[in-house]
Amino acid sequence: MFLLALLASAPGEPRSSAPSRAAAKRCGSKLEKLESFAENRKPAQSQTTKFTEDEINSYLALNLSARYHPSLQKLVVEFEDNRLEATATVDFDRLGTTSTGMLPKLISLMFSGIHTIAADGRLVAIDKKAHFKLAQALFDGRALPKPMVEAIISAVGRKQNPPFDPLQPSEMPYEIDKVEVHREYIMVYQSPGSSGAVTE
Repeated sequence: MFLLALLASAPGEPRSSAPSRAAAKRCGSKLEKLESFAENRKPAQSQTTKFTEDEINSYLALNLSARYHPSLQKLVVEFEDNRLEATATVDFDRLGTTSTGMLPKLISLMFSGIHTIAADGRLVAIDKKAHFKLAQALFDGRALPKPMVEAIISAVGRKQNPPFDPLQPSEMPYEIDKVEVHREYIMVYQSPGSSGAVTE
């Protein structure tokens, strides 16, 4: 789930409505159930949880955004069948500030101010690990070389707390085995199997 907070964005206007406190609360409750299941799971028990696009976007805006590094100002995700789209606003002046790495400094030399990064790709989440696989990308509506956009996504990810690279496989929390992406919702499966009670 928190991997989504660090992914860059997709072309087009987001279809999501304004953040809803009720939807954010539902998302928070489901996250607590994921954690509780992982801590108390009995042998051979599994659980499947559905998160809607509205729940996730509301949670990102109302619960997580205050914890973003200042370089990531806004994030909205959209789900299509087997595809992840999102819209992120990045402050490049904050991205290179106090950085000790060469890449963020080079990016901040090339870009300044606030821009929209656009990306369209797949959330690869299976065998308890997840990463974002970029398919295409735009920068303020204009095409940028894919490697450059990947470098920006990685740089923003490494600024978060805890730092990580969204493009590299990392272990999912709460014994999550895999995530399936569908239009306007995702299904989260907790091991050992891919079936079990569905939490709406």
